[in-house]
Amino acid sequence: MSLLHLSFLAVGFLVLGLCHIDVRQPAVLYAWEGTCVQIPCSYNVLSGIKKLDHFIWYHNPQYDDENKRFDGTVLFDMSNSSKNKRIQFLGQLSKGSCSLLIHRVQVSDSGELGLRIMTPSEKWMARVQLNVTESAPQPHIQLPPRLQELQEVTVTCFLNYSCPNYPVSLLWFLDGQKVPAQVENSFIETEKVLTESKFTFIPNWTHHGKKLSCQLWHTDEQRLSEKIVWLDVKHTPKITIEASPHLEVKEGGSVTLRCLVQSSNPDVEGSFLWFKDQKKIKNWDEILTLSNVNWQQAGNYHCEANNEMGRGRSEPVHLQVLYSPRLSRVLPADISVTENKTVQLMCVTAAYPPPTNYTWYQDEKLMLGETKQNLSFQEVNRQQSGQYTCLAENSEGWGNISERARLDVQYPPTGVTVTIRSQTLIREGDSVTLSCSYEQSNPTVSRYIWRPQFSQRVRYPSNVLTIQSIPWNAEPVTCWACNIDCSQAAPVNLDVQYAPRDVKIILATPKSDIRSGDQVQLRCDFSSSRPRNVRYSWTQNGKSFHEGRYLNWSSISPEDSALYSCSVTNSIGQTKSQEWDLKVQYAPRHLRVSIVPGDVVMEKTSVVLTCEADANPAIDLYTWFDWKGQKIDNYGQKLALRPVMTHQSGAYWCQGANKLGTGKSGPATLTVYYSPETIGKRTALGLGVCLALVLLVLLGFQFVRCWRKMREEQAFQERPRGQGSFFVRKKKIRRPHTTAAPQSLGYYNPALEERIDYATLQFPDRVLSPRYLETSPVSLQTEDQSVTYSVLQKPSGGDYENVMPQAPPEDEGLHYSELIHFGERARPPAQEGVEYVTLKH
Repeated sequence: MSLLHLSFLAVGFLVLGLCHIDVRQPAVLYAWEGTCVQIPCSYNVLSGIKKLDHFIWYHNPQYDDENKRFDGTVLFDMSNSSKNKRIQFLGQLSKGSCSLLIHRVQVSDSGELGLRIMTPSEKWMARVQLNVTESAPQPHIQLPPRLQELQEVTVTCFLNYSCPNYPVSLLWFLDGQKVPAQVENSFIETEKVLTESKFTFIPNWTHHGKKLSCQLWHTDEQRLSEKIVWLDVKHTPKITIEASPHLEVKEGGSVTLRCLVQSSNPDVEGSFLWFKDQKKIKNWDEILTLSNVNWQQAGNYHCEANNEMGRGRSEPVHLQVLYSPRLSRVLPADISVTENKTVQLMCVTAAYPPPTNYTWYQDEKLMLGETKQNLSFQEVNRQQSGQYTCLAENSEGWGNISERARLDVQYPPTGVTVTIRSQTLIREGDSVTLSCSYEQSNPTVSRYIWRPQFSQRVRYPSNVLTIQSIPWNAEPVTCWACNIDCSQAAPVNLDVQYAPRDVKIILATPKSDIRSGDQVQLRCDFSSSRPRNVRYSWTQNGKSFHEGRYLNWSSISPEDSALYSCSVTNSIGQTKSQEWDLKVQYAPRHLRVSIVPGDVVMEKTSVVLTCEADANPAIDLYTWFDWKGQKIDNYGQKLALRPVMTHQSGAYWCQGANKLGTGKSGPATLTVYYSPETIGKRTALGLGVCLALVLLVLLGFQFVRCWRKMREEQAFQERPRGQGSFFVRKKKIRRPHTTAAPQSLGYYNPALEERIDYATLQFPDRVLSPRYLETSPVSLQTEDQSVTYSVLQKPSGGDYENVMPQAPPEDEGLHYSELIHFGERARPPAQEGVEYVTLKH
């Protein structure tokens, strides 16, 4: 198998192992003596076997049937490191890579390389053919099947070799000239090992038959081999014209033109075609012969020929016929030009060689000194208008006089003026008529252009302009009278009379904000007035206020704030300014607090307090205070209490500040009363508390009575006789006294004889003083209301006396006492109830 065939097979690869292992590597590798060989190799164990018992690269392995094994030169053994320095194992068995690199190969290295892989149960052998030559082989050039001019093609040069330790390059040469490659690649893969270079160019017909070579280089100075091909570029016929005797011939002579084929691939087919000035000539031969040539046969000639690629065309050649001037004419034939412009007339004629001498005529009169082809007027004037002709001469003789050409020198209107037809005084809004006139014009005036107050020119076909309503600021009016050009009239000033314009109020002093107490001056101003004599007047809020240009305040106050306007009047009319809002700035004043919905509200409703004030500029900071003088955390104009409660009743006041100062309002009292629901709840709660207190008091009182009674009884029983006091108070029925007891100094109570209550009274050793006696009213149940009984207590004062009544014998141990009231004081009225005290010693 040849190297060229192998290049198209992409080296190929070998798959071994049936369904157990897949080994991929090139089938054939090429090298030459002194280079290196890199064998790209990979394997994949399909049966899932991970452990390899042997992994060996052989050179020329031979199978020994007797020993059932392969023998050969071992290049690499996974179980025995190779001592051959030319061999380098590049693979990684853990990743399935089995690549091998052989340095400085020799011709003797040619042969078969085998890769032996063994597992505990299987054995595989993969083979690679290595071809090593003494010198480098030629690269291969791939050309397209067909090369055609002006069609881009790409040619490829490749070599079945690639090794990084011995790099090579492929260089292109076209017709001996080096050309750059567009693509250069090197591949070292299990499918292919090669180096390639691609060159793209557009061939033309001159490349046909040229040499294209691809050279193999190791370094820039060492060329190893070369491959040469000859280009076969298909192209249309390439032809030229050859004239005999030459391309210049006198009128009446002869000339021969021959169509020569320079190159044609494939050859020319059919006859030749001849053309003069792009028009076909009835001639089918390679040679064109012109006899008795006249001046009309002068022109451009070319020929054409065909092959299967198409039609080829020669470059045109110009045939010159020598003849005297003829068909002379002046260009332009009819020209109109504005006076003072540059004008040039040209004498055009058919002649060869070109004329060398010209003669010019104006209105058939010879123009002396004018011998050039062009007749020029730098600043033409109206006297140079007329008919012009010319006469040309060359080496072949004089020609005929040319046709006439007309020169018309035109000029714009002269003496243009604007006239005002109305002679009276012009006021703003009047109708004004103006006319535009001129003295001379060539050609006559065709249009007029007016320019009054408009920003752009306005065209009017008439020479009369009527302005229906003249504006106050009418510009000077001018007109243009136009033919081929325009002439302007001198501007005319209309002097329009009008009322004062742009009346406005200017703040003279101060220059900035007006504050209360400042000295202020307003000035009435205007931009223009015709006539200039004017008078001034002022209004305040629409009412007449002042006469004069200035309005002054020595110390302005807020009450001076108003809308002011000024009017300026002249003989034409009056103009009023826009109203000027005079705003005096002052600190906050007249502050008051308003309460919505009112100052007496029910609890749990919404109340909004608003701080109302008069200030300019507006208040920018509000401060609220309650009846305690404490600041409320609110800085707005409104203070909202939602919901309001009874504890928020009280006086509120606010404080407002702007950049000029601070103002303070008076207090506003807010009264919040209980809602019916709250009143009911509080009433029920109060009644409950009162009942509870009454109950507690009664229980306490009863408890105290019981406790006291128990204590008294206990004390009475335990106290020794004669050492305590015990009082028994009991209401008695008073009976009328009798004289049965004359011994008594007090009142006798017979009931005591029947019912006696005893009491023990013990006095201290000191003498009793009157402060131990206290009288109290005694209620009597008898008709006698004149007796007052006393009960012995611990009074603050009083007298008492013991009365010893005569008692029966059995009562000798008893002492009876009655307390009577002594003294000069009035006795208290008798009471129905009588309380008695019996003292027992």
